[in-house]
Amino acid sequence: MRRVVAILLAGTLASATAQAEVFDASVAEDTVRLGVTGPLSRLFAVNKGEYDFGGVFGDIEDYDSENFLSLHAGATLTGDAGGTQEAKFSGGLGARLQFVSADNDDGGALALGGNLRVKLLKADRLRFNAGLWYGPDPASFGDIDEFLEYSASIGYEVLRDAELYVGYRKIEVGADDGPDVDLEDSAHIGIRLDF
Repeated sequence: MRRVVAILLAGTLASATAQAEVFDASVAEDTVRLGVTGPLSRLFAVNKGEYDFGGVFGDIEDYDSENFLSLHAGATLTGDAGGTQEAKFSGGLGARLQFVSADNDDGGALALGGNLRVKLLKADRLRFNAGLWYGPDPASFGDIDEFLEYSASIGYEVLRDAELYVGYRKIEVGADDGPDVDLEDSAHIGIRLDF
């Protein structure tokens, strides 16, 4: 099952990358994350918003001998979130369909959440990003009864279309037959490439 899902993820990312705006890849001590984000208008007849496909694979934080795979497909309504004389804020609110396979438990959730991006106007190559996604028990299915993911990062545009960043991400799931499990709880380093 995990191999099939991994092959589907690879195919989805490969096809989406051909028409995507941003390719995002990060590595941590025990995980790898790949993601593609772009204008929702490339997939649907809408004028604003972003699509987001991605996945994380690695060793479960709480059980080093077990692997996990977390996949998502989502959409957010994006736009200007205000600003000051020093910074510009943009963000998005939306939903993700989240699938998790971990420690013989397969399931997922409809997770609501969003992201916030901050660009400093006097240091316009610096970027701050944060995101939060939560799927409670009523929105969960399979062996999963809760999903939570949050992350934050700071990046520097080495080139105008290529950003190097460091950050922190936590992914936690609740299983029907056990306690909450941290799939990932670690720092990471990554790149974002604009196409």
